[in-house]
Amino acid sequence: MASGKLIKPIMIRIGMVVFVAILCSIVQAEEIQYPVAAYSADALAKVREWEKTWVGKKVDKNNIDPVAKFLPAQIVQLYKAPEKWGAKEEGLYFSVIPYTRIVETSGVIAATKKYAPTVKVNDAGEIINYADIAGVPFPSPKTGLEIAWNFDFNTHGDACSYERRGPIITPGVSTERNTYQKQSELYFIHRVDVDPLPAYPDNKRGIHRGLFMHLYAPPESKDSRFFNLRYIDPNKPDDGYMWYAPFRRIRRISVSQRTDTIDGSDMIYDDLFGWDGHIQRNTYKLIGKKEMLCSRHTDNNKFQRVPGQGMPNNVMRERIETYVVEVISKDPNYIYSKRIWYIDPETYLLVWTELFDDLGRPWKCFESLRNNFKTQKGEFKNMITGVLMFDFQRTHASFVLNDILEVGTKNINRRLFTLSNLQKSY
Repeated sequence: MASGKLIKPIMIRIGMVVFVAILCSIVQAEEIQYPVAAYSADALAKVREWEKTWVGKKVDKNNIDPVAKFLPAQIVQLYKAPEKWGAKEEGLYFSVIPYTRIVETSGVIAATKKYAPTVKVNDAGEIINYADIAGVPFPSPKTGLEIAWNFDFNTHGDACSYERRGPIITPGVSTERNTYQKQSELYFIHRVDVDPLPAYPDNKRGIHRGLFMHLYAPPESKDSRFFNLRYIDPNKPDDGYMWYAPFRRIRRISVSQRTDTIDGSDMIYDDLFGWDGHIQRNTYKLIGKKEMLCSRHTDNNKFQRVPGQGMPNNVMRERIETYVVEVISKDPNYIYSKRIWYIDPETYLLVWTELFDDLGRPWKCFESLRNNFKTQKGEFKNMITGVLMFDFQRTHASFVLNDILEVGTKNINRRLFTLSNLQKSY
């Protein structure tokens, strides 16, 4: 009798433990709601009503005021003073297109549902199991740092290659210098679409991402080549090397040179993709949400521009509510006093970046152009198709347009990111 009395409360306790475990797993599963649309049904209905007035319209200096709240202030002024930026006759204009939801690849969705519940962070908000997971670590971000991690985990299809072309422009004298490069990216961790998943197992050096660039223009840079290796360890600086073809020499790119401009453009090395560095180098403050007109489905082939014009005409922008994050470097002597990020909540790619000088004055503004491209699996991935860059203090502009060649490819060899490959004859 005594043993029977003991067994009953023990079984009750076991049952309670099992019940709590099941309940926790159900709650946890319910919390992972991904993918998430930028708009609720009611909010989208309001956007569609607004679109009835604006979709298909050319927006220029004569009618930009009603939509000025959806653009960075400096960009509005650019459209209001087109002659200052090298535009002729009809001036500068852009087109409004309907909002179209972006859904990430099945690999991103599966990885998010698998790994988001396992994310571990320390007291500083750093992800402890950073190299072991993939997807979107924080599907429902609540802080600027969580949004920054989501941005960091986007692998651009795991592996991709593209051609980059574009002018460096001085609008005041209508002069420009054209550039042309081929570029490849390969992610060693956070992989979601291309085997091995979620990371290369034989990554003894602890590489996060490799970036390779071959320069073909301007003529003085022809056949110069560059690669950069980002490491998982935030305390380990990047390995960046460039082969200068005119001098037949290899030069190491030091950490201090990451604030140098790239080939005379308005972008520094840290500006690539909107931010190209370890997340731990900055602090992140979520300011809130803001609806913006953004280039999410832009056809670069429809741009119109005369030589010396700083902004191409017919950029296609759609309205979407973005996350707004203030980004400040932990280095008190950093070139920018702060960045303001506008983040797409459906892709966690940057759509607009505002940059301020060390006195807090507006300095530059970058716009990321994007469109959907078919991956090697036959799915669609929203990719960066170019960047428009403006220096408002110098009245200088530059942009690159990306011709996407391959997305989610297996054709990128890891030996591409080696010194021996830099010296290879072409």
